[in-house]
Amino acid sequence: MTSCILKQRYYVLTPLSVLLGVLVLIATLLLAFTSYQRSIAKTVGSYEQMLVSIDATLLQEMALRNQNQLAVLEASLDKEAIARGRSAVNPSWAIAHQFKRDAHFLYFYNARTQRISSYPDRPLPADYHPQQRPWYRALASDSEELIWFGPYPDFGSDKQSLTLIKRVLDEQGLLGLLMVDMSFESLQHALQRAMGNKPVAIYLTNRDSGQLVVGHNMALLPAEGTAIPAEITGCSASLHGVHLKVPLENIGWDLNLYLPPAVFNDSLWETLLMVVLPALALLTTWLCSLLFLIRIFRQEQTLVEETLSGIRRSGGAMIPTEQPVWFVHDSLGEIDQVRTSLLQKQDALLCDPLTSIMNRRAFEQDRAEFEQSDTPYWLVLFDVDNFKRVNDCWGHSVGDAVLCRVATIMVRTLGDRRVYRIGGDEFAALLPWGGAEVEQRLTHLLARVRSLQWREFKSSITLSAGGARYPDETKELFELADECLYRSKHSGRDCWHLAPLGSGS
Repeated sequence: MTSCILKQRYYVLTPLSVLLGVLVLIATLLLAFTSYQRSIAKTVGSYEQMLVSIDATLLQEMALRNQNQLAVLEASLDKEAIARGRSAVNPSWAIAHQFKRDAHFLYFYNARTQRISSYPDRPLPADYHPQQRPWYRALASDSEELIWFGPYPDFGSDKQSLTLIKRVLDEQGLLGLLMVDMSFESLQHALQRAMGNKPVAIYLTNRDSGQLVVGHNMALLPAEGTAIPAEITGCSASLHGVHLKVPLENIGWDLNLYLPPAVFNDSLWETLLMVVLPALALLTTWLCSLLFLIRIFRQEQTLVEETLSGIRRSGGAMIPTEQPVWFVHDSLGEIDQVRTSLLQKQDALLCDPLTSIMNRRAFEQDRAEFEQSDTPYWLVLFDVDNFKRVNDCWGHSVGDAVLCRVATIMVRTLGDRRVYRIGGDEFAALLPWGGAEVEQRLTHLLARVRSLQWREFKSSITLSAGGARYPDETKELFELADECLYRSKHSGRDCWHLAPLGSGS
């Protein structure tokens, strides 16, 4: 009966799994479409910034250079001499010609004599007629603004030219046309350098007529008459591409950029690969993660067992672990609390409850470790001078406060792992230093204790000290240090004596 129920459950779980798979697929496709839309917006935004940069740096700089050049030429014109039929070329033209380093010409067409002056000098053939040149139509304009004219074929060649024209007037009216050539090829090369190897079309058009001025990668443009939707969406970008336009200031041109569908189709495939492949690999990754989790759980179980064994073996030592744990964090926390409690109890056995420094049991243990390792050290014994009088006159609570403050000064001067309280007002220190440093520290310690101020009484508290060095002494070390301590007391207290030196300070 149970086996039959399980099989019926599989019949229910199978379509649910298929439905879940379909939902995951739909969610994946929606995520891919959203990501693709963001990718399109990011791509279009980057190209828009590129167009603005080209306008602000490259094209505006080239146009400004031509305008400045034309302004210098106009300022240098001797209109009266030109009206009399003389050439407009003067020494300033050579300077103005240096504004641009490409091969170009400066022209002045005298509308009254119908003669052309040029720099550098350009001999014109007999069949050259200004009335037949495209720029001649600028004479009919009544605008006082600069006129960009072109592109148009240069006379006698297949090269294209762009010309910046300024109508020059005098008191009698139109004197002529001042013209500066702008190399069509240099402008085209500038656009080409700006785009590099990017598979996009960039071109300039006349704002009024829509006529093409110059362009790069024009073969990428769609067939004439093909409409490009104004709204940028994933479908329109993949089918028709994207057209961007930036009007150029002070020039009657528009800077255009066409991004063909191939730019966005590549992004679409990249998006699908980035979204769909991880979805297909999700199940495998999940299974591997499940196996790893099982392994981690077993390892952490072993860590707990080893930690408990370590506490039992070493009496409170915790097995160090640097990596974080996932499953047994609470268990390790409880184990650590047990270990901490055990260590606190051990510390309580080695700690003096009044002064919180180490007691006589810790003194004996540390002294034994020094001698087992054959480490030289000084054993120094201390007594608080006239301590019984403090207890008798001001009470045991004041005496306890004296002991605590004296212990604090001793710890700060000699170190917290080197000072012990071994009796009522008796202290000891184990100092693994040289004789000179021990003398300096003892002198400093006694001075600090002597300088303490007390609220309960006006007199000073002092220390007497005596010490001996291991393993230099042949007699019992503790007894010899105690003898030195009594020498300090008999010498008037508030001093110290060390056995090797045989004198006090």
